[in-house]
Amino acid sequence: MNRSGKLGVAVVFLFGLPFAAFGLIAISQAMRLAGSGAVGPPFWPPLIFGVVFSSIGFGLMFVALIGGRSSARQQRLEAEHPTEPWLWRADWAQGRANSKTRTTTIGSWILAVFWNLISMPIAWLVVPAAVKQKGPIAYLVLVFPAVGVLLLVYAIRQTIALFEFGQTYFEMASVPGVIGRELKGTIQARFPHSPDHGVHLRLSCVHMVTTGSGNSRSTNQTILWRDEVDLSSGQLCPDQMGTTVPVSFRIPLDAHPTEKASPGDACVWLLEARASVPGVNYHDVFEVPVFRTAATPTSPETEEQASPFAAAVATAARPERMTVRVQPNTDGTEFYFPPARNPGFSASTTVFAAIFGGITYFLMHVHAPLIFRMALGFFSLVLIYVAAQMWLGTSRVVIGSSLKVQAGMLGGGRVREIALADIASIDDKIMSQQGGGTGTPYYDIVLKLRSGRWVTLGRTLPNKQETEWLVSEMRRLAGLQTKAAGAGSSS
Repeated sequence: MNRSGKLGVAVVFLFGLPFAAFGLIAISQAMRLAGSGAVGPPFWPPLIFGVVFSSIGFGLMFVALIGGRSSARQQRLEAEHPTEPWLWRADWAQGRANSKTRTTTIGSWILAVFWNLISMPIAWLVVPAAVKQKGPIAYLVLVFPAVGVLLLVYAIRQTIALFEFGQTYFEMASVPGVIGRELKGTIQARFPHSPDHGVHLRLSCVHMVTTGSGNSRSTNQTILWRDEVDLSSGQLCPDQMGTTVPVSFRIPLDAHPTEKASPGDACVWLLEARASVPGVNYHDVFEVPVFRTAATPTSPETEEQASPFAAAVATAARPERMTVRVQPNTDGTEFYFPPARNPGFSASTTVFAAIFGGITYFLMHVHAPLIFRMALGFFSLVLIYVAAQMWLGTSRVVIGSSLKVQAGMLGGGRVREIALADIASIDDKIMSQQGGGTGTPYYDIVLKLRSGRWVTLGRTLPNKQETEWLVSEMRRLAGLQTKAAGAGSSS
């Protein structure tokens, strides 16, 4: 380990020492009170203080020691394989990607226990007094133990899933996954109950940016690309060891590779598997290595070069349920994007708009500094506009001898006509999302003119299959050549 790494370990270890010392002193004081028979109100504060502070102190010291060893091992691997970063992780080097379920379970228990160690005793001490005084603080304090109960429920469900489905992993056909080619392999899991509705697979490229430090540390996860596929129960292969789930995704040639530009800036690839089963539903997340190597093609491969699995996935099929109405009219084929297509997303945006609007009103009422009122007011207006667009915004695209597009509120807006010869491409792009890297991306369908300008044809489509089918239909009607690529070719 280099000098900076050793210094970091020492700083964290020393930072934890006073917490551990004060915690032990408080616990010893509580024990003396208990020995003298004073087990009452004076006994609990030092005991709670001691348990919390000693847990923080010894936890930091343990993390420093384990983290130091892990950092030294990581630096040794990077020095041994400087041009092969997919060998820097033990599971990747073995040709597999381990599930994140075990790590998530441990993290959820640590958070639940720590939260309840603090919130439950405080609520037990404060709430009775607040109730006697009939103060609203009693109900406010109850929020914290309620959150603790929810965290415990989540930790228990994660534990049940860990025992139900076992130590799952994604066995890769070859390491790493190569940009421009297929990511293939099998997920090895144990299903106590057969997933009669099959398994839903998703492969996502996620840009993670971490900002701030300490309590203000936050991570923003932006989905750059995603592909999805549904496997029927007949495509799964049960055996004595569990169930094998086949995986095959085509990685686009212009995709971002797995990389860590800085400690707070990384691009990762996440493979998800979901299935509805009795009890706790199956949900696994695997971080897989995807890199640009010598095997990366210099130009997109044709449909015939793709595997039969990828070619089958690439064929855009019309979904059974559509949010966009497609029908013929006198001018050609009409694609109508109705208002309120995403009630959940629209409602959450409206809630945020209401919250920030309320904060703005409060700042104006108390005569806060003008700069704060202007900033919050502007942000509130933006959220109100976005919410109005999601509830009331419509788009109408008609493709016949030309392409006509009309976007506005409740069917209004200016009609723009575009000659088919002026269209360079029609594609889908992820323009917004709900949740983090495993959340829901929303696609816009965009048209690129030969002049280089862009025109949005439809907004906020949550369904990948519907989006791909709409894009393929618009391309066909506009006379554009279908993009020859495998699964997930949309950029």
